[in-house]
Amino acid sequence: MPRKRHVPPKIPLVHLVRASWLHQVGQFFTESTLHGVRYIAEAGRPFWEHFAWFCLVLVSAVTTVCIILNLWVRFQTHPTITGPDTSLRFTATVFPTVLVCPVETPFDEDKLEDFNETLLAMSSFGRIGQLVGDEGLVGSLSKVKIDDVRSEIFRNVLSCDEVIGECWFRGTRLEDCCKSFLPVFSEVGFCYAFSAKFYDSERAWVRNPDRKFIYETDKKWGLTFGPLRKSNILIHSYNELSGWEFRPQVQWDEDFAIELLVTMKQTYTTEDARQLSIGQRKCIFPDEVGLQYHEDEYTYSGCMRECRLIKCLKRCGCVPPFYALKPGSTERQCGPADLPCLVNNFTTITRVGRLCQQCELGCNNTVYEIEKYSKVIASEAGKEPLVTIEYLTWPVIRYKREVLFGWVDLLVSFGGIAGLFLGFSLLSGVEIIYFFTMRACCMLYKNRDQLVAIEQEKLRRPPDHFDLNLLPALRRRNLQQRKQPASPDPSQRNVITLSLVEQEFNAVKVPKERGLVLGGLGAQPEHRRLERRLEKMKIMVRPDFFQPVHVAPYSERIKPLDRNVVRTKDGGILYNGYLP
Repeated sequence: MPRKRHVPPKIPLVHLVRASWLHQVGQFFTESTLHGVRYIAEAGRPFWEHFAWFCLVLVSAVTTVCIILNLWVRFQTHPTITGPDTSLRFTATVFPTVLVCPVETPFDEDKLEDFNETLLAMSSFGRIGQLVGDEGLVGSLSKVKIDDVRSEIFRNVLSCDEVIGECWFRGTRLEDCCKSFLPVFSEVGFCYAFSAKFYDSERAWVRNPDRKFIYETDKKWGLTFGPLRKSNILIHSYNELSGWEFRPQVQWDEDFAIELLVTMKQTYTTEDARQLSIGQRKCIFPDEVGLQYHEDEYTYSGCMRECRLIKCLKRCGCVPPFYALKPGSTERQCGPADLPCLVNNFTTITRVGRLCQQCELGCNNTVYEIEKYSKVIASEAGKEPLVTIEYLTWPVIRYKREVLFGWVDLLVSFGGIAGLFLGFSLLSGVEIIYFFTMRACCMLYKNRDQLVAIEQEKLRRPPDHFDLNLLPALRRRNLQQRKQPASPDPSQRNVITLSLVEQEFNAVKVPKERGLVLGGLGAQPEHRRLERRLEKMKIMVRPDFFQPVHVAPYSERIKPLDRNVVRTKDGGILYNGYLP
């Protein structure tokens, strides 16, 4: 009968992929250019040396990661620096916007009818906030019939001549102040503004073509005017929009003389900061973000104003009367019936919520600080009841925001730290990717036979057995000694012969008078593999298969001798090992 041919089992593709990847891991540790990595897997080294190099590489890797994370946080939070700029000297600058807003009522009482309280309530966010909690008054005002609140406010508002008297600019008296003080209907109320970029008409915002400059050679760098009514006075940058972000710097009362000395601090950002995100540089360039309800360049006050407008549309479905709609807009203007909704949502609308957190300062930003403030009774001080707003010093203070830590600096820092601790470079990263992707895949297809041989060797290797017996160790040892026969006296043994496999050496004769006794280690994997080989050779194996054997002292060079020398049933000795 013909002998049946042995067909090796088919190896799954997943196992071959795993074998290829594990093989590349060993190759990477052996051939890697990273400092210290090759010593972790180098053959022939003692365990303590492998462990020491592993600890050193691990500490270096952890230190590198920690420093890189700190650099990344710094790059995300403080990549720019702001400092004084002395390279440019100002010879002229735009005068700030000055708003004069009547405090008690902006309306002419002779023109008002019985709906005066309704118009007053809807003239600003401040008036709406005063109605919070007064449900009776809100309910009565919401019943007033007014078709167009914004048009009614413009028809009944105080004129400029009733708010502002004489005025002087740059030391020169202006013949008609109302040509320079234009109406501005904003979130803080109905005001008249000097040097405003936009002013309000009944239906729209209008750009003001008249920009007010002051020059270094002027005999006076300021504005002086005489209010006719108790008014709040606000000062902000020419480019900003008057809104809820600005609070009155001073309140003028009758028969008082006020003097404000201010300094302008301007900050601009260099163009190389555009490589950073808005969150990193914490500012927005004028042409970077467009406003939906305002046709002008980006400003912080314009962004916040648009955010509150969107909240009004979302909560109440209308736009308050102090917001001018764009031409052709389909949004509805709020009327008296919408007043309860505006009052109930006042806190939500005016609060800086998640929607408004996207607003950042402009990269070209100007602020005014009051350096000296004087308010005295005009009659007692012998002065006229006027308000003077003037620059304290010249030149104007200018700051420059520039990139301190950009992408190139970040890359250089990463490379320096990784190279210092690990010898890592960009090519090292490519090498890692190459070993565990392309090289592993190529081995899977070009060296499949080698991978199959590795997996078949794993299949032939019997699984490890673990002693899970709960009996005490001493009791198990006693039971084993009872079952196993006593070992023969080493002096009675005959001369034994060891066959040295895988090397071309003659047999080594072990004389009994010079021999030593080495104990077996039990069911080792080497023993199990040899036992299976003996079974295929039809050699009977005794129960005391792994017994102490008699070997020569010079045979201690053969390692591990006690794991490779076994005894057969007929008393013979087999050695399946190698010379070191």
